[in-house]
Amino acid sequence: MVSLLMIVALLALSATGFAQEEKVVLKYMTWVNALGAEWIQEDFIEPFQELYPHIEIQHENVPFAEYWRKLMTTYAAGDPPDLMHMSIGYIYDYADRGILLNLEPYFNRDLDLEDYFEEPMKAVRYPDMETGDLYAMPYSFVMSILHYNKDMFDAAGVAYPTDDWTWDDLLEAAKALTKDLDGDGKIDQWGLFFKPDYYTLDAAIYAYGGRVLSEDLTTAVFDSPEAEEAIQFLVDLMWKHEVSPSPQVYHGIGNLFQLGTAAMTIGNMADLDVYRAIEDFSWDVALVPGGPGGKIVRMWPDSIAIASTSKHPEEAWEYVKFMASPSKLDRYSGERKMPILKALANTDEWMEYDKVPDKSVYVRAMEFGHPLDFRPNWGEWSAAREAALEPAFLGQMPVREAIKDAIQAVQEVLDDN
Repeated sequence: MVSLLMIVALLALSATGFAQEEKVVLKYMTWVNALGAEWIQEDFIEPFQELYPHIEIQHENVPFAEYWRKLMTTYAAGDPPDLMHMSIGYIYDYADRGILLNLEPYFNRDLDLEDYFEEPMKAVRYPDMETGDLYAMPYSFVMSILHYNKDMFDAAGVAYPTDDWTWDDLLEAAKALTKDLDGDGKIDQWGLFFKPDYYTLDAAIYAYGGRVLSEDLTTAVFDSPEAEEAIQFLVDLMWKHEVSPSPQVYHGIGNLFQLGTAAMTIGNMADLDVYRAIEDFSWDVALVPGGPGGKIVRMWPDSIAIASTSKHPEEAWEYVKFMASPSKLDRYSGERKMPILKALANTDEWMEYDKVPDKSVYVRAMEFGHPLDFRPNWGEWSAAREAALEPAFLGQMPVREAIKDAIQAVQEVLDDN
């Protein structure tokens, strides 16, 4: 028999519509600056808390240079944040150490993979990019892209880059666009400006049919004939063909494309706001060139993860889901990064049809996208590789010898971890 007190309690619940939920506090750490922290607070945290009044999010923003040290300090103290922004340079290592919560069961329960761009999500899968589980959830992503100066192309009578451009096509265009404008014997206008970093180097290696690491991620393999051909081609752009400035030329000067002294550059689509500030010339974007092994567009996401030790994984997942399924553009990622949610990326708001660049290029790039080798201990071995290859790009060492040194440097990092 139902007691009178129980009936009264049920009537009270019916009148209020829901039972009072227990208060939950989630610690949330990001590496954003002060303005970024304001945007995250106003565009994500506050709207989320309106939907879930019983969840309080305590947001701490830490400068990127200090972020990872502080994050690990909180783990060592047994008090890590429930939610944290996660770089793809750390996903593999943190998942491998059991620091991150496996989000695959939550994703499969609540979300549909068909609604999201899948290629960037490979970067947050562990242990394998193709078949591993999600250990963070992307909310936006960026990609390497070719920027070109339309005025320089028009003046030289060179056709704009197309989707099927190869590195050889780029070289021929760069030759026509490299000029000594004042006749003093020195190049004043370069065909291509690039730095031999992961934006350009890794995609070129894969485009030529090579790899950086072995499939099991234990061995450096960019000493293959295909990889060597790619690296040699990039060095030759500087020293044989003289269509790209060497590090001695551009060091300390800045982005030569932005300064109007280079016709093309390979960079990050997130530089959109920087290039939109250019007033001296017209520009647009195109897919990066392909090679004998195909075309590779390097993509990498911004993501958010949950600590494996969080006492409130369900509530933390609700926030992750909220970030990954927005109904409108936020100001933190904004127009300069591509939403991971397909429906949002296809809106007029994000496409900005009345502005430069033509963002349909980014959409077409999805066919060729891949995160490539952001694992394991990527930050350490990537820096070691760049340092070892630098003498080749400085014209001080043959490419093969530099590759040999770089292989040794990368392998030492892989073996030590």
